[in-house]
Amino acid sequence: MDQAHTARNNPFITRAQVLSQNYICFVYLPEACFRVLSKVCPSGSATKKCAQFLSNNPVRAFRNALAHSNWTYRADFGAIIYWARKGSDPSEALQQFEVEQNDLSFWQAVSRCVAYAAYSNL
Repeated sequence: MDQAHTARNNPFITRAQVLSQNYICFVYLPEACFRVLSKVCPSGSATKKCAQFLSNNPVRAFRNALAHSNWTYRADFGAIIYWARKGSDPSEALQQFEVEQNDLSFWQAVSRCVAYAAYSNL
């Protein structure tokens, strides 16, 4: 990351950071952490609510789009456009969604925070 900060205007570095951060926050952590937390945490707890939020739609649909490379940047780079199914039926057609940068930043922050809190208290 230190080298990435020195190359701030390099679009290849920026895209690699976006891809890596999104993969960790929305593909790896839900599988490794959030699904377990949503099952074992007390009902109504903040941790359970956050874990469920990060494991359900619309975050889950975004996760599926990332995992299957069904996404692209919006032309102005202010959002990510992605295609996913609303439900779990594999025959359902993909629909287009868009997540604005502010929402994506929030989702990433919640993901990192919940994972940090969970792993630091094991």
